[in-house]
Amino acid sequence: MSKYAKVITNINHSDVDRVFDYGISKAIEEKVKVGMRVLVPFGRANKSIEGYVMALSDETELDQSKIKNIIKTCDDFPVFSKEMIELALFMKEKYYTTLSSCLKVIMPSGIGIKTQWIIVLNDYDEDILFTPKEREVIEFLEEKNNVCYKTELESQFGKNIYGVTNSLKNKNVISIRQSVKGNSFERNVQYVKLNLDENFNERYELISKNKRSEKQKEVVDFLFDYNEIQVSKLKEEMGNISSTLKTLEKKGLIEIFNKVEKRSIFDISNIEKTEPPIYTDEQQKAIETIENIRHSDNKKPTLVFGVTGSGKTEVYMAIIEKVLSEGKQAIVLVPEISLTPQIVGRFISRFGEKVSYTHSRMNFGERFDQWKKAREGEISVMIGPRSAIFTPFSNLGVIIIDEEHDTSYKSETTPKYNTLEVSEKLSEITGAVVVMGSATPDICTYHKCMEGRYNIVELKNRTKDSKLPEVYIKDMRKELEEGNRSIFSVDLYNAIKENLEKGEQTMLFINRRGFSTFVSCRKCGHVMMCKNCNVSYTYHSYTDTLMCHYCGSTVKNPKTCPSCGSKYIKHFGTGTQKVEEEVKKYFPNARVLRMDFDTTTKKNSHQIILDKFKNKEADILIGTQMIAKGHDFPNVTLVGIVSADISLNSSSYRSAENTFQLITQVSGRAGRGEKAGKVYIQTYSPDNYVIKLSSKQDYKAFYSDEIGMRELMEYPPFGSFFSIVISGTKEKEVIESSQMLGDIMKYFNRNRDFVILGPVPAFISKIKNEYRFTITVKHTDEERLRNFVMYCIDKFKSRYGKSSLYINIAMNTVIF
Repeated sequence: MSKYAKVITNINHSDVDRVFDYGISKAIEEKVKVGMRVLVPFGRANKSIEGYVMALSDETELDQSKIKNIIKTCDDFPVFSKEMIELALFMKEKYYTTLSSCLKVIMPSGIGIKTQWIIVLNDYDEDILFTPKEREVIEFLEEKNNVCYKTELESQFGKNIYGVTNSLKNKNVISIRQSVKGNSFERNVQYVKLNLDENFNERYELISKNKRSEKQKEVVDFLFDYNEIQVSKLKEEMGNISSTLKTLEKKGLIEIFNKVEKRSIFDISNIEKTEPPIYTDEQQKAIETIENIRHSDNKKPTLVFGVTGSGKTEVYMAIIEKVLSEGKQAIVLVPEISLTPQIVGRFISRFGEKVSYTHSRMNFGERFDQWKKAREGEISVMIGPRSAIFTPFSNLGVIIIDEEHDTSYKSETTPKYNTLEVSEKLSEITGAVVVMGSATPDICTYHKCMEGRYNIVELKNRTKDSKLPEVYIKDMRKELEEGNRSIFSVDLYNAIKENLEKGEQTMLFINRRGFSTFVSCRKCGHVMMCKNCNVSYTYHSYTDTLMCHYCGSTVKNPKTCPSCGSKYIKHFGTGTQKVEEEVKKYFPNARVLRMDFDTTTKKNSHQIILDKFKNKEADILIGTQMIAKGHDFPNVTLVGIVSADISLNSSSYRSAENTFQLITQVSGRAGRGEKAGKVYIQTYSPDNYVIKLSSKQDYKAFYSDEIGMRELMEYPPFGSFFSIVISGTKEKEVIESSQMLGDIMKYFNRNRDFVILGPVPAFISKIKNEYRFTITVKHTDEERLRNFVMYCIDKFKSRYGKSSLYINIAMNTVIF
């Protein structure tokens, strides 16, 4: 057996982001395996902390006297497979983060260790003099059989008891010990069964003859019909029999024991099984192409590029069916939690109990059980948002990424990983094929298809003979000129009214996340743009100025439009609540549902809202991008995009792309059944190429225009940039440190190879009392850019780094 384990500690700090050698005692040498969680002593104080075994070895380069031993294993099984460890190492290098943070995001949610301090009363000399408070503590411990948790002591005497316990410890009256145990959220269920040993008949005869034991005999007679039964179900049948069960257990007639059971998260009995449809020629060709790729030596990722409603999900399921027939497994990624219940139902109806799902609004126990089902081979298909990519399947065959363009596939928390990149690496490690789908692919994804780095298959037509909806662009400048100051154009108002009269449903979309940022003119549509970066200025109310959060340039907030001279220029934004108020004002009898962050905080709230709308319990659904993708409501014949300008004028280099995607996706919700659909796009920029092309769902023309701008500005895919945010509680320290980092970068940029912008205040300059400054660094070569940024940050940390500062880094993403 191996003598040493290389352990990475669960401390998310770059100073200790390396493996440490620990000894393995004979008592646990058979238990310790690569990928396991272990408890180890760490630091000078030998504090017990959690660690992860990265490798085992028979040798160590350290002095034997300095080797500490692993205290114990936290679980009976490894939480990381060798594939997941390799994936974590890739993420550490790719996203410039700690290995610990990567392992934590891969590990099932909620798993950790629970630490408690225990106070033990020792044998002590009665002649010792004690203060009254010390005597009270001793008497309390004696009442607790000489031992209690520190929290119990604090509850009794208050948190200021530390001085007393420290004094008692110094007098050797008490000992303070650390109790640490792992928690894995396994569900233990109590069962009971007959103890049919050689003495059973004799014991049974005794209770049969005793009239006072009639209830005991009744329970035993009931148990004759069961091999084992849950105690709770037995009590449902026989009432409160707790004391009877204890007596029977003492007499040796029954055995009460615990079993680990996995939680069920859906009822399969209510879902009817469905068979594969007759595929269209386009679908059949796509399936055959992907199958050929899957069995080839060159498993490049494949994009299923299909218009909304073209049947991409059926293509996914056909591929999965073939993968499952080979004894392999599938991961299906979806962009929003709200999509999960709907798509899960479709997959369960096809594949039955082989399917499960996971998402962040399930409790820890539910998520842990689905993770364990996948690990133990009880399921073969896992559906979920980006975190589902870490499902521990042993024989992965395919990774499906639905709506691959969606921004939620890029993590905004550390580690800031891109799910598409992680999926490609996992494909490389496991041999699984990556299949992406979208009507509006990410510009970089489509560019890779055009270069031949990805495969592409097209679905140009909708299934079921349904046609794309008629799209109308409404110029809100003209509405204002004609005296309409409502958020609804006259035509959209009339269309909603007509839909209500016909008993058909309407979806109203607003892409707003809670704050106004850009400044535009309601008369001519002019937007205040940064000339250096081709993004909109951001409005700051506290200074009444406009700032570009890429290069830092600022201008005064204009009182009149610099283009037409109108006074109707202001920071822009209308939220979902405002839209709901207006709908109820104009259509008081309409049944209205709203789906946004505020209405979906409770568990299953997404599903409840969607089910109500699907069951025609509401006439109008108002929502943010939660309603834009994936939903299929045959009775929806009208979609209103209240303001296309909000996303179009966001301060991001991807604003045009995001707007095209959102308009196309939300437009695709209309007319998916037999009835024709209509879409109204309200905008102050009706001549903008994004608005025009998205109304036609002409992605290829949009790509042709957008890719030229990206190349000119050296934005991805023609260049990369790092967004670096320095934050801390002391404003002066943050400003000075960010300036120091900027100076270091400019010093090492002697040849001016890199474009360095900033430091400037971050988009949100203060969060939770932490001040934030940002630096942006650009270059056409991603590898050179990465090396330069990391070199400069390392230099900064070695010279000026302070523990009170935090440096947040992301590639090709603006950190707001």
